[in-house]
Amino acid sequence: MFGPTPCRDIGLVAGFELREMRRSRRALAVVALYLMVAAFLAFVFVRVLEQAQTVVNNPVALMTGTNGPGPGGPRGRGGPVFAPSPADKPSQGLLFSRRSPFRAVLRNQVSDDATMDFLVVQPPISLYYLLTSFMFVPFLIMITAAETVAQEHQTRGVRFVAMRTGRAEFVLGKVLGQGLLVALVTLLAGLMCLAIAAWNLADFAWGPALSSLLLFWPRVVVYAVPFVGLASLCSMNTSSAMSARASALLGLGALWLTHQAPALYADSSLAPVFNALDYLSPYAYQDELWRPLWNEVGTPMLLLVWLGVVYVGVGLFFYRRRDL
Repeated sequence: MFGPTPCRDIGLVAGFELREMRRSRRALAVVALYLMVAAFLAFVFVRVLEQAQTVVNNPVALMTGTNGPGPGGPRGRGGPVFAPSPADKPSQGLLFSRRSPFRAVLRNQVSDDATMDFLVVQPPISLYYLLTSFMFVPFLIMITAAETVAQEHQTRGVRFVAMRTGRAEFVLGKVLGQGLLVALVTLLAGLMCLAIAAWNLADFAWGPALSSLLLFWPRVVVYAVPFVGLASLCSMNTSSAMSARASALLGLGALWLTHQAPALYADSSLAPVFNALDYLSPYAYQDELWRPLWNEVGTPMLLLVWLGVVYVGVGLFFYRRRDL
């Protein structure tokens, strides 16, 4: 399956993949999509902080139909009592105040005090970036990276590539190119979140935010590795870009259901089987990536990389017999 110079061929295919995406404007579209999603989510974060600050300044502001003065309601009733001026900017510190509901939710999700102490000193916008990346990056990978191999089969361009290198080098080069692009766009998405936070938040500081982003960004990249592998697995075994995206989204749903099954069937006799299958899902390692020390997150990160290798290996097992 491999040729005489596999590493060289993989690098050449990865470089060609990135250059082709840049030439066809696909890379620009992928960058624009990630930045648009990041900007939208960052503005949602700012909006939530604005509403929280309104409640802190005046809890009556959320009440409607009261006898207090306020515009917008009939006979001067039903409007908010307090409305911040445009110059007022929300503060991230509201989320980690002593009686904050967010702090209570975080306490319920985090099992040990060391992780809790680590998270409460991080800029909340960085924690929000990590959380939303875990939620949305897998979906974005499925709709942007799943076509990489299938498109070559759709256009029959794979026949010309197969004359110059092996199938494994071709696939691994494609996977490497998509992985490098995902690493770039997730970093740009994080910078977009920080830029919007700097524009809209009163207590934003670039130094702690950048250091926190660089702390969490590698975890996002490693978490994305198995999803890139899943996208390539689906792409290797389909013949069109649309079918590759559809099968990738179905695979993503299957991974999510695999992770949810142990909780749904905890009292069933099949619980040990579902618990074992859960280790094949990247979602099973998500909680471990919040821990503070690299020696604590190192093992789950290695397992995530190994999952990506397994997914690509399964795809290559079937792809080696496919008629080009």
